[in-house]
Amino acid sequence: MVVLLTMPSPRLALTRTYLAPSSDEAPGGGELPGVADVGEPREVRSEETHYDTADLALAASGASVRRQTGGSPRGWVLELPGRGPRTHQVRHGLGRAVRTAPAALQRLTWAAARGRTLGPVLQLTTDDVQRDLLDADGAVVGRLTTRRVEARPLVPEDSLAQTWAEWQAEVVDGRRDLLDAISASWEERGAEESDRTEQLRTVLDGPEEGAEPAEPVDGDSAGALVLGQLAHDVSRLLAQDPLVRIDAPGAVRALRSATRRLGGVLRAYAPLFADAPRQALVAELEWLTGVLTRARDAEALTERLLADLDEEAAGHVAGSGVGDPAAVAEQVRALLGERHSAAQAAVVEALDSERYRALVAALEAFVAEPALTGEASRSARKALLPLVADAHRTVKNAQRDVDPDGEDADVPADDPAADPLVRLRRAAEDARAAAAVVVPLRGDDVEEYADALKELADVLVEHEETVAARAVLAELVPAAGEGAFVLGRVHALEEVRSAVARHDLDEAWDTANRKKLRKWMS
Repeated sequence: MVVLLTMPSPRLALTRTYLAPSSDEAPGGGELPGVADVGEPREVRSEETHYDTADLALAASGASVRRQTGGSPRGWVLELPGRGPRTHQVRHGLGRAVRTAPAALQRLTWAAARGRTLGPVLQLTTDDVQRDLLDADGAVVGRLTTRRVEARPLVPEDSLAQTWAEWQAEVVDGRRDLLDAISASWEERGAEESDRTEQLRTVLDGPEEGAEPAEPVDGDSAGALVLGQLAHDVSRLLAQDPLVRIDAPGAVRALRSATRRLGGVLRAYAPLFADAPRQALVAELEWLTGVLTRARDAEALTERLLADLDEEAAGHVAGSGVGDPAAVAEQVRALLGERHSAAQAAVVEALDSERYRALVAALEAFVAEPALTGEASRSARKALLPLVADAHRTVKNAQRDVDPDGEDADVPADDPAADPLVRLRRAAEDARAAAAVVVPLRGDDVEEYADALKELADVLVEHEETVAARAVLAELVPAAGEGAFVLGRVHALEEVRSAVARHDLDEAWDTANRKKLRKWMS
């Protein structure tokens, strides 16, 4: 039976791998937090073929696609880097194809491969000795592996294999304290953390020669500084692309943040670039941000309302006749789950579209060969600081449009841009993106200002979420029966949060608008 591609629940693991300083068994046991015993060693041999583009684009991005035919489980694996020691894995049935990777996995790796075929590039054989780490109840909380690796390039056919030894520690998600303790113990013994991607690139390419650093275009120019930030944010966008496709936690939020920052920088520093290409990019980034926002909002609302209903359930007395919070939670989960699924499908459809691919190509071309104006050649300090000040004035003007009595934007608007609070939040986010560019010029002073803008934007996001949450609660009331009482309690809680956010808004704005905080702009 062929196992279908599993994308909704990517596997999470906390793993660190070290180049072993000796052929000894990976040390473990002893005083490790939460570990009471170490299981018996077991030997596992695995054989896998790595697939990549001819120029090893996947390896360069930190991802890998491999076909596992030895050991267990057998099949295809896509591994994507997460934050820190966390990785995300997507598995696919083995099938019969060996010349190229399955189309589903090639689709997930589009950001790195750009549609090029993934073919076999490396044969890897690993011989592992594994020992489980057990807690006092005998449950597995981690695993130590002593590994011998043999890697052989598949082109040319007479390529020589290379071998090395590794120690690997893997713990259940959430046990970072255990992982840190193991790492510290191994590092004391002289082990150095391994970069498997770099190891494989060395096998395929040979060790890198010491290349001369590229000559900077003009490190002091306004254009160089802004383009550096844009290049960084494009890289962030591409790094999140495959994670969004598998619906990894937080990936949509991170991708939306990258598109918002790109748009914010392009808006704030418009005088540095020719209008037509810049405006075209801004328009397409706004389109993508809109698609991502719907998915992010559905995810955030689900987390918010289910957390509220969990609190209601904690104080619920069965048979009280005021509705069961658990039953209401199921209604919320069903409604918002359907909306999240639809929004996530729309995101994936957008990422698979020619429009998105054209946007990525245009962003990379814009950074590589920008259409600059004369302003871009001026010194960064003289050209950019006044533009950051202009971005702050935009925030100030947006703040003046906010009703001081708090009567505006208390219900969702058909056009969010018409909401003064939404306009204020967007202006604050743009100003923060603009400020991030000039951190190299003014350092900690800029970061303090950017932090104040983040606090302002967070207050505004909190208010927006209360508005959206109350709309969902009101929608559920007609079919809620006794659960309407529970919905009413949560609705009242969201009203209080809305009032608190409106109260906090003035303080957050006063902090962000302090002259002392903005002295560096002059």
